[in-house]
Amino acid sequence: MKHIFASLLLLLHASIAFAQSPAAFTRDLQEEIRAQRIPALSVLVFKGNTILFETTLGHANIAENIPLSPDHPFLLASISKTVTATALLQLYQAGKFALDDPINDHLPFPVQIPGHRHPITFRMLLTHTAAIADGPALDEQYYNNTDSPVSLNTFLRSYLAPNGQYYDRWQNFYDFPPGDDFAYSNTGYALIGLLVERISGQNFSSYTQKNIFRPLGMVNTHWHLREISGRIVQPYDYSRGQFRPIPHYTFTDYPNGGLRSTARDMHRFLSSFTTTRLFAPASIRQIFTPQIPSIDRSVGLGMFLMNRRLGLWGHDGGEKGAATLMAFNPGTRVGAIILANQGEANLDGILAKAYRLGLRLSGG
Repeated sequence: MKHIFASLLLLLHASIAFAQSPAAFTRDLQEEIRAQRIPALSVLVFKGNTILFETTLGHANIAENIPLSPDHPFLLASISKTVTATALLQLYQAGKFALDDPINDHLPFPVQIPGHRHPITFRMLLTHTAAIADGPALDEQYYNNTDSPVSLNTFLRSYLAPNGQYYDRWQNFYDFPPGDDFAYSNTGYALIGLLVERISGQNFSSYTQKNIFRPLGMVNTHWHLREISGRIVQPYDYSRGQFRPIPHYTFTDYPNGGLRSTARDMHRFLSSFTTTRLFAPASIRQIFTPQIPSIDRSVGLGMFLMNRRLGLWGHDGGEKGAATLMAFNPGTRVGAIILANQGEANLDGILAKAYRLGLRLSGG
């Protein structure tokens, strides 16, 4: 990995001269808001623990004319998975299991891919190779303006265990042996949340508060609506020439995408991978090492190689009224967090410009 990062650095240093100034970058963000119909946009650029650039544009709530502030939490969608993976990997680092151990050793009910006897392992869940699909039952697990009353264990048992209410061998699973192919799985990451509960003996939300959010000072980060006391960024759709508010919602399988947080808090989280606050150096290297190179070289442990040319590892997310993206280069320690409250927004171009700005402001 060191040789890969070094080669990328040589290419990137040559491009620093072409990076924008903060003022020009801000103008570009304002144009993105206009062109993509984004009601609110939060962008933070960093190097390690240092914030190099930060801006909040637009409105957290249009009808109430509330400008977006750095303390307004967004729905993060699938970048929540990086926190869920971190929780599981903390337990792995503590010696509670090996990555290639069968998950059934720790579950209250067995999970088996129909027609295949190969056991599902922790590594398979983390790399989306467990052959667990997202069936239509997930669409029934959304709750407006309230938290889901259904526990992770209850729902996942009903979805994954034969004779469960939502069990469907054709819709809930893929027809390949576990470990043989990549297929992105929200349900698989919900199952990681349940494994954290079973192995730690704690509720998943409580575990992450105690072992990730509080140690890192992430005071505006929560899984449940009932935990949030302040204003939440309103999610929106854009149709027929106007923004239409979407009710705040939660879903039962929340570890795969239900976190709400701010760019500042997610900077505290993402920059922790440039230190030893959560993981030992060997564990950090493993997270950013391709885990399934014969299938897909962009897949780490809870992280993806989002931009190969720039060497950016991270995750993106999309939900109703939410588009998110965060990534950094482990070699330069420069990265960005980008949060928007409109689900169709494309943030890839903003990430590339934000990273180049970070290189310029940090001197590379």
